[in-house]
Formats: sequence, structure tokens, C-alpha cells
Amino acid sequence: MELCCLFDLISRAPLRFVYDKVCTSEHKLILKLIGALKKRDLLLIDSGFYYCATFIKILRRHAHFIIPAKSNNRPKVLRTLSQGDYLCQIMDSHDHTTLIVRVLFVYRKGFRRRRLVTSLLDPSLFPASELANLYHMRWDIETFYRDFKHTLRASSWHCHTPTSFHQELLVHMIVLCLIRIAMLQASQLAKVSVGRLSFARALTETRLFFKLLLPNGEKNRWASIWAAFIECCAHYRVMIKPNRQFPRDRQQYRRKSRGLERKRPGRKPIATKAAPSLLSRPETLKNSKDGLYLLS
Repeated sequence: MELCCLFDLISRAPLRFVYDKVCTSEHKLILKLIGALKKRDLLLIDSGFYYCATFIKILRRHAHFIIPAKSNNRPKVLRTLSQGDYLCQIMDSHDHTTLIVRVLFVYRKGFRRRRLVTSLLDPSLFPASELANLYHMRWDIETFYRDFKHTLRASSWHCHTPTSFHQELLVHMIVLCLIRIAMLQASQLAKVSVGRLSFARALTETRLFFKLLLPNGEKNRWASIWAAFIECCAHYRVMIKPNRQFPRDRQQYRRKSRGLERKRPGRKPIATKAAPSLLSRPETLKNSKDGLYLLS
């Protein structure tokens, strides 16, 4: 099946999910999730959802969005707000609907330079550096899917009908919400980011929590068992490696992992030209009619 989930960045819990056959387009699934957006919500979207009609539906909900732009897009520049920050116009290729957006060139150490498109147009209220740091938090949805499929073992099912599949999937999401709420309270207790806590260890503590809770159904025991559960979740940390970087080129990553980039004995080093800096590449280009357009 194809699963699309609306995910909260603060609690890292699923808010709403939709699914369909594996051949279903993601653009059809996200339209069902847009209906769950509320006023002044900010939706961080993957570059695969770049579609002007989707942006218009988000704005009609009085919400906002941030999404990376594809490399072949050439939006027209209306005004330069600051270096690497532009007010641009994009157009839907089907019905030629125009939309005013803000385009940011952001660069973070260890990552390639990205071009973000957002509907937050005021640079004083929404600085480019804060929007860039906020968008990098979108990676948590990838770890959410990994925890969902592997740690919770949601890749194998016990159901035999579509109805029972929906019920089993719903129970998985309820368990996810319970664990994420517990991890959020545990992070506040330990005064660390919720991303530093281990989901796998929290799942183990959840199983122990239910074993203690079910035999003792009295309401006066709930508070003490829940407090002990939160305290246990706060003890487990995720092992992180600071300044860990991976090459974005897959072929380069494979060569490095196989040790093919090591210097062979007896061979002279091959002279290579220095690659231009990411920050020195041009951002804009003028056409023959003096129109200013953005480059990737």
C-alpha cells in the first residue's frame, strides 16, 4: 500500500494518515491530508509534492508551506529581499494560475545548497536562517517511517480483509501516539530534545507499562505507573556522532564505502580541477528581454 501521514514536529506523533493501493499517486493522497490543516499551520513538504495546485489548496486553508524547489524550475524574480532571498512568481502549467512565493537559497554544513519555496513572505517575521533550520527538522518524518515499519514491525500484518487491516493500522498509530506523548514528557523531564531519546527503548518500556497497568486497573495507581513510565523513557539516549557527513552522490558513497578511493601504491595522484564553491555559483540569470530568473 501507499501510506501518507501528517506528522507533528514537536511531539513527533502522527496527526492523520491516509492510504491506498501501491499504484496510487502521492498527489492524490496529500489532498486528503490538506483538509486536516488548521489556520496558521505550517506544512513542511518533500520536493516530490511540488505542484502549484497543491500550494493553492494549502493557502485556501489559511495555512502555509515550505518545500524544496526542483532543479529545473526557473521562477521569475519580482524583487530581491536580501542575498539569497527573493520574492518570485510561479505558474501552474495546466491552468496558468500564478502564485507569489518566497525563494530562499540555504546552505548547511554537510548538505548541498538547497532552494526552498515558502508562502511566508515577510523576511522580518520569518528570517531565512530560521526557516532553513525548521525545514531540516522535516527529516524526523523519515525516522518516523523507519520506526513504524521496522521497530514496530509494521511490515507484516495479521489481517485478511481490508476492514481488519484498517483496524490493525489504526492500533499501530494509537500506540505511536502513546509512545510519542510519553517521550515528549520524558524529554521535558530530562531537559533534552525529544529527538535524543530512543524510540526502541521507549517501546520496550511501553510493553512493561501495560504489564503493570492491566492487572492493576485501579484509578489511583494510574498516576504512579505513568510517572514511572515517563522517568524510565527519559534515561535512554540515541547514540549520535557529531559532524557525521555522507556524500550526497550515491556512486561516490559506494566507492568510499568499498575503499575504492584509497590511493593505490606506485601511482601518481591524478590532477583535478578545484570544484567551484557552492556559495560562489550564480543564483540569477537575465534573459534576452531583461527578465530575471532564478537558477538552481
